[in-house]
Amino acid sequence: MNYQEYVSALRRQAYALPYIRQLAFAVLICKKLYPEYAKFVEAYQWGDADLLMDAIIVCQSRLDSNGNEPSDIAELIPKIDAIVPDTDDFGGDYLGSYALNASVSVNETLEFILDRDSEHIINIATYYSDTVDFRIHEENELIDLQISQHPVMIEAWNFILAETR
Repeated sequence: MNYQEYVSALRRQAYALPYIRQLAFAVLICKKLYPEYAKFVEAYQWGDADLLMDAIIVCQSRLDSNGNEPSDIAELIPKIDAIVPDTDDFGGDYLGSYALNASVSVNETLEFILDRDSEHIINIATYYSDTVDFRIHEENELIDLQISQHPVMIEAWNFILAETR
């Protein structure tokens, strides 16, 4: 499968999922990316890993209540925005990119809860696959075509497609 085929399948599947399954996918990705943010906070002493986890817990509560849990989602969004790192402020290293992807995934999930726009699910999947892409690139000097054919990248795409099926 090439990148275009992956994106086409992701779009088709993600848009076809019911809201609660989309939310489950978003929360899963947030949880998978969270440790990257925590490492960043520890390394740079910047950000708020507890706040990010609190937001993930709010999203999980919404999921556990089948989408009906009342919460202050709208109030959380600017708080999360405030702890999203600007990678240029941290030397542009991979750790900053991983933390960026983790925090914007949470932000996108919060926005998804409010507006139910499936495009947020596509973005969240992209942040996850970008993180995998960055990891592969960090370990190997590969061109994009080689990364898209790398077994770890293929595994990530298959994971995303399986979770959005």
